[in-house]
Amino acid sequence: MKLLIQKRQEEQNFSLVYRDEDYAFDIEPLDGSGDTSILINELQLEIDHEGRIMYVWGYCPLIKYNETRNFPRRYQACSLVAVLNKPPIPGVSLSLNTDSRWPIYINKKKGWACLGNPEVKNIQLVEFAPDCVAALINSEIIGVWLQPEELPF
Repeated sequence: MKLLIQKRQEEQNFSLVYRDEDYAFDIEPLDGSGDTSILINELQLEIDHEGRIMYVWGYCPLIKYNETRNFPRRYQACSLVAVLNKPPIPGVSLSLNTDSRWPIYINKKKGWACLGNPEVKNIQLVEFAPDCVAALINSEIIGVWLQPEELPF
């Protein structure tokens, strides 16, 4: 799925949290304004009616993971808009990785979780929401870095 990088139109005013009892990422205060989502494993990247990724939420158990020293050092704050073949259907998610699950990596020292491979070089890093950074190659998402207020370790 191709993504367009655009200048941010407005500041997003929420915090990314991890709810250990639910094994899930969420935002506070809850927004609830999305139409549908893009799935990576079970994690949802919520998008609006124009395809703009607004925030992440959903089930993402941080039980089985690999440790990494990597974390996103330099990134630009922009909007990401999914290029969709047809308008999104409200309430219907689009799965990004239907063939295999993306691995989870944790940098405990810096407080970052990564879905995808944190070792990939020559990537473009874009913060599309507070503490949510997408790793892109050729306008396609290959990883997501998340830094909630607190990880359960």
